[in-house]
This record gives sequence, C-alpha cells and structure tokens, in this order.
Amino acid sequence: MNNSARYADVFAALGSEPRLDIMRLLFAAHPQGMTVGQLQIQLQIPNSTLSHHLEKLRVEDLVTVQRDRQFLWYFANVETTEALLTFLYNGCAIRQPASTQEQAYQALELEVESTAAQESGMFENFLPALQSLIGNLFGRVALPVGFERFTQKAIQAIFLAQNESRRLQHQYVGTEQLLVGLLAEGTGIAAQVLTAAGVRLDAVKQAIERQIGQGRGTPTEIPFTPRAKTTLEIAVKQARQLEHSYIGTEHLLLGILVEGQGLGAIVLEQLGLDCKLLEQQVRDALH
Repeated sequence: MNNSARYADVFAALGSEPRLDIMRLLFAAHPQGMTVGQLQIQLQIPNSTLSHHLEKLRVEDLVTVQRDRQFLWYFANVETTEALLTFLYNGCAIRQPASTQEQAYQALELEVESTAAQESGMFENFLPALQSLIGNLFGRVALPVGFERFTQKAIQAIFLAQNESRRLQHQYVGTEQLLVGLLAEGTGIAAQVLTAAGVRLDAVKQAIERQIGQGRGTPTEIPFTPRAKTTLEIAVKQARQLEHSYIGTEHLLLGILVEGQGLGAIVLEQLGLDCKLLEQQVRDALH
C-alpha cells in the first residue's frame, strides 16, 4: 500500500468535472495534444480557471506541457494513467485474499476521503467518470479482454511487450513481444522461472531481431496477432484449470509454452530450452 497516498492525490486531482473534461479532450486528441486556446473554446471556462486546473493536472503528472513558439501544448500522460489503472485494478478489481483486499480498500478510502475533502466535493462523481475515461484509454492501448483479472505484474508485462513493439517499430504484439515483456518485468513468477533456466533478456531480444528485424512504424493502437490472442486465451484457461481467480505472469508464460507454435516458444527452443520441461517448471513453481 506504499502507493496509496500517491494515487489518492491523483484521484483528488481528477475529482472535479472540469478536470475530467480536460482529460477526456486530451485523450480524444492523443497523441497530438491541444493548446490552451483550443481547450478554452471547448470548455467555455475562464482562462484563469482553466490554468488552475491544468496546473493541478500537471503537478500530478497526468498531463505534460510543451512550448511551441507562443503556444503552450498540453498532452495526456498515458504512462501515468496506465500506472493508475494498474493500481486500481490490482487493488480493487482483482480478487485477493479477503483480508488483504479489505485492508487495501480501507487504506485507499481513508486517503481518498481525506484528500478529496480538501477539493471541491465533486469526488462522489469520480468513479463513473473515470470508467468512461478508462474505456477511452483501453481502446487506444488495445488491452486484452478480461484485463480486470490480470495482476499488476501481468499488466506491466503486457505494457512492456507493447513498448518492445514500439522499439522495433512493429505494428503488432506477438508471442515474442509477450516473452520480452515477461522477462523485462523482472519480478513475476514467469521472470523467475525463465531466469533460473538461464534465459537472458538481451539474448531473447537479439534472437527476435534476427528473426523479424525492424519494422516501419507502430500505430497508436497496437493489436495482438491471432497467435498472441490464442496465447492469452490459453492463459485464461490455464488460470481457470488451476482454480486461480487471477491471471498472472505465470499464466501468460504457460500460454506461450502450451500454444507452442509462436515465435516466443521458437526463440526459447533456439536458445536451447525444452519448452515442455519449462512448462513443468512453471507448474512446479505454483505449488
């Protein structure tokens, strides 16, 4: 719960209708951004009031600002929003042991209640409005169905997989990027099993680049390949078969290994790994 105070401040920054409206407009314009003048035309609020709201959002790192000659351009900070969503889903939407979840809720509610009380009293409308904002963002980052059941580490692995697609300028996320994401996350069960088996992140990246090289640009929305979608579906099934109420990095790795035909599994075999043995090692780590 070390992040509770931080995200309570972020929640409070969004705890007024004008700021939520600003964020909606900036997400709609993403990645181009908007000037203060463009925002003012849309919102029809005094310039001094708009500046106050923008500064509050900037302080909480929800927006970034750039100067272009005489104009100030504001942009939605997708990274901060992704981190906020990760915290929200991991703490509130994913089933955890009751005592842990109740403690998380109580601590978060206390932080939010205390901070929001100092704001405008608009916080009771926050969650419905945030749901709308979440829906907007989900469409842009192309997250898989069932995202709300993914653990924080699994979500982070998927974001890192998307970052790897951007690095290689590819137009998709495949099983190979998912493998990179699982290794780059570094602390989940998948990363632990892979590292123990001698798999190195740099070696995986090099093997993937030798296979598929660089692309020509990444779209704003990065879709999953059909094989990656199948891998995610297998991960969900594996979690269900194991009677787990969540989907963690271990289930994502099982998805890659059980599917077995994607480039992620092929690269592991090229590096000298036995995928069947690795699958058993993942299962052993869950007991």
